[in-house]
Amino acid sequence: MKRKINIENLILKNYEPVFYSVIDVSEQHRGHQNFKEDVESHFEITIVSEKFKNLTRIERHRMVNQTLKEEFLLDLHSVIIKTYTLEEYKNT
Repeated sequence: MKRKINIENLILKNYEPVFYSVIDVSEQHRGHQNFKEDVESHFEITIVSEKFKNLTRIERHRMVNQTLKEEFLLDLHSVIIKTYTLEEYKNT
C-alpha cells in the first residue's frame, strides 16, 4: 500500500487532478518473470487534469513517467497510463 499512497501523493502534488485513480495490478502478474511477492510493481493510473491541455499523448506519458522516476528506481516495473483533460474525460 505504501507505493500506491506515494503515487497518489505525487499525482496530487504535480497534476492538481479533477479525478485520479491508482490501481495496484501487481497480483495479475504472478508467474511472470521477475515477479516479486508482496511488491507493488504494476499499476494502472488514470489522471484527469488541465495540465495535460495542448499536450500530445506521448508528452503526457513522459510527464507522468518523469514524475514516477524515483519509484521506477525502487522496483516499480510497469504502469498503464491514461491521461485526460476534463473535456476529454467527459467524452469517454
